[in-house]
Amino acid sequence: MPPTLSFETCHALTLLTRQLLEAGESQTHTHVLAKGQVYRVVVSLASVPADQLQDVITQYL
Repeated sequence: MPPTLSFETCHALTLLTRQLLEAGESQTHTHVLAKGQVYRVVVSLASVPADQLQDVITQYL
């Protein structure tokens, strides 16, 4: 099972996903400063095929 993310983090990722898709993009990257270090953040969207949806849902149960 994937690590549990906070509601706020999931919401922020949903908003980012919407913005990327509205802009016709499927990936982006940036840099962030956290705990005194600079980190490279890479986001890549990959749609889940319909025949795999049940497996994805089951992971969260």
